[in-house]
Amino acid sequence: MKKILALSLVILIIMTLPLQAQITKNEDFSTSPVTNGGKPWRIAYCENDPYVNFTGFFYGVVKGLDRMGWINSIEGIPYEIGSEDSKAMWDWLVSKNSENKYLEFVEDGFYPLISMSEEEKQEFITRLTQKGDIDLIIVMGTKAGQFVSSNVKNVPIILLSTTNSVKSGIAASIEDSGQDNLWSLIDPDAYIRQLQIFHDLVNFKKLGIVYEDSELGRSMSAVDDVYKFAREKGIEIVERHVAEAVSSDDLERYDRELMQAYWEIAPQVDAFYLTPGSRESIRTSEYLVPFYKYKVPVFNMEGIADVENGALMTVQRQSFEDGGGFGADRIARVFNGAKPRQLGQRFVEMPSISINLAVAEKIGFQVPFEILLAADEIYTHIRTE
Repeated sequence: MKKILALSLVILIIMTLPLQAQITKNEDFSTSPVTNGGKPWRIAYCENDPYVNFTGFFYGVVKGLDRMGWINSIEGIPYEIGSEDSKAMWDWLVSKNSENKYLEFVEDGFYPLISMSEEEKQEFITRLTQKGDIDLIIVMGTKAGQFVSSNVKNVPIILLSTTNSVKSGIAASIEDSGQDNLWSLIDPDAYIRQLQIFHDLVNFKKLGIVYEDSELGRSMSAVDDVYKFAREKGIEIVERHVAEAVSSDDLERYDRELMQAYWEIAPQVDAFYLTPGSRESIRTSEYLVPFYKYKVPVFNMEGIADVENGALMTVQRQSFEDGGGFGADRIARVFNGAKPRQLGQRFVEMPSISINLAVAEKIGFQVPFEILLAADEIYTHIRTE
């Protein structure tokens, strides 16, 4: 009874959290559309790799810009929830450049970091730092954020979809990016809130996690938050380390080592935390077979697509449109004269619960009625089986 009451209280708290952005003295910069001396502002884009969160945030940015009048219209843009194809949206926006007075999405301005050679990366940085034909770059993900922000000091950077840009060394603090041309969206307590819900649901004593044991890998997988929460609750962490794929050619090695880690860890834990450093969303159910066998609930750190594909549950942001819209607001203010560093970065989003009942049945997990009432997405199938 106490467990149900605690779970109900936590759900009530998170469902009543206000969606809020940090307000600073510099919010008086306008968001109204303006040209760059009579010409459109030229925008580029860089992401780690194809990932549902990056595409969702990018759609949120574009929709926010459309809502504020910076884009003529986005009717027909190729996006649906769960898509990982940001390039399709980019190409569509490029095809509509002639219709837009204020913004130009540069035709050769889309940069997928994971598939770029070292020579291509250097050409990319040279373009941003020397050529002067890009007015702002939208960046998605921790790796891309580290790479661009450490090499580019003159072009405004709008960074979204990072686990924690402060802990990963990109931003100086929640309140200050530490770099005049840099702004990053930060929700500092998102993963602590998430872990609290998971623990109240399962009351696990041993939690498994797989990540790359590097500064970047720990940041992307919120390892510091995991251990902080574990210390407070007396939870044992069982971990394995797998080096991330450095290129598309390295994915086979990564897949093999990841599956080995999952088979090793599954018999030892009461629950498993699936992080971006240990996921392959296209084939999630195949990856999670060890946890199905040992009846271990898998909680996903990011992305409802992974829940549909075979994780039990996630507690994540309610909508990419909210965070993306916040980024669009920052872009508008930068084009109206603000330095990215001047603008508030803190953003607390309304959380959303997604759960997969087919997975619950597979592992013999009884889903509390309170979770079903609070859930925004309930799946009754595993898409990748």
